[in-house]
Amino acid sequence: RKRGQQASEAEPYRAPSLVEKLMENIQLEEKLDPKLTLKRFLSVNSVVSTSSSFAERYQAAALSIQADFRAIGAGTCGKVFEVPGTTDIFKVANHPGESTDTLWEDYISHLTICEIWDRIGRQNIQIQVPRVRYFVGAYDKEFWDNNLKRFPKNEQLVSNTLCTERVLPLAKPIRESLINQYCKPQLVQKIKQSEPDNDCLVRVYLGKRRRSERPTMFFSLRNYNLHLDQMEELGLDTHGLASNIAEALAIVHWGAHLDADDVEFVLGSAPIRATDTAFIPTPKLSAKDLKNQKRNTSTWSTHVDNFRYRVTHLWMLDFNRCKEFSPSKSGLEQLVNAFFKNDPYYPRPLAKSQKDQQLWQAFKDSYLNASAKFKLGPHARLPQRFIDMVVEEMRMRM
Repeated sequence: RKRGQQASEAEPYRAPSLVEKLMENIQLEEKLDPKLTLKRFLSVNSVVSTSSSFAERYQAAALSIQADFRAIGAGTCGKVFEVPGTTDIFKVANHPGESTDTLWEDYISHLTICEIWDRIGRQNIQIQVPRVRYFVGAYDKEFWDNNLKRFPKNEQLVSNTLCTERVLPLAKPIRESLINQYCKPQLVQKIKQSEPDNDCLVRVYLGKRRRSERPTMFFSLRNYNLHLDQMEELGLDTHGLASNIAEALAIVHWGAHLDADDVEFVLGSAPIRATDTAFIPTPKLSAKDLKNQKRNTSTWSTHVDNFRYRVTHLWMLDFNRCKEFSPSKSGLEQLVNAFFKNDPYYPRPLAKSQKDQQLWQAFKDSYLNASAKFKLGPHARLPQRFIDMVVEEMRMRM
């Protein structure tokens, strides 16, 4: 493994000064070659240094008691707001009342998946899942009296709200390299100056190639779709990504007993101290160090997330459409329907090229190996049957 290229989650926290030295060695390389930057920093667990406005704003907000919220996206059931200086977001339902049950369903499914991730040990699973914080009802007077004013003036809607861990956007060097590599030249400066495009997550489409390599007039870094041919072009480890996604899918199926309907797999980041909060990071200062310090020296910075140095992770998110399934033929059909209905994150069987066949094999092997770790008793053959039914469905679609 090359020094400075990867950072294991199990490793203790490294001082920024060390990361800075590592980053200096590749600074010229990344400026000269956006493709090299993307290969290096879209790799899972790579450490990225960034001086972006996002990093500076978050670092400043981390020292503040209460920062105002900012809208960063919207979905079918509500809008999403960041909490600057933290790794929290609020999903606020569009309409309070019974029509927002999907947010409550999201809460239940998300918590179910978090529980199985925690039980297995987050350090043992390559895919990250955002942690659930809490749910706020539309009629929770105490919460809204204290927090409504923190939302943007035109977004101050009292409604059911779900607080979860945020998947932070990819760092500025990655964003600018994506723009330089795949955006039409006449749009480059406009996109680089666009604030919404700073909220960049990359969807990993292992089951789809681009129809054309020519850039289009539409380009957005919000939920950017990175296709299989682009990953190959960048030299990313597609087999590793396929294996990791398959493992996560198997855990959702046979650990959480959910169909994984409409979940997303995205490349995003986390502050360097928050690569996995299941670990207690090694403090910068030991008790021995403190004895050598001047008395009453401030050490608060040890406990503040460093948003200027971020780690790239592959995340799974969005669980509002996940449903339980029965261990039966109809239940397996439900899983197959969810597999094909979702965006093309999963490799496809029966591909024409040997390369794509091998990618499916990596996905299949990882899925079955992960499934075998669960004690399914009389249902032990269901994971293999699911794979067989996916192949059968693909054959019918060809």
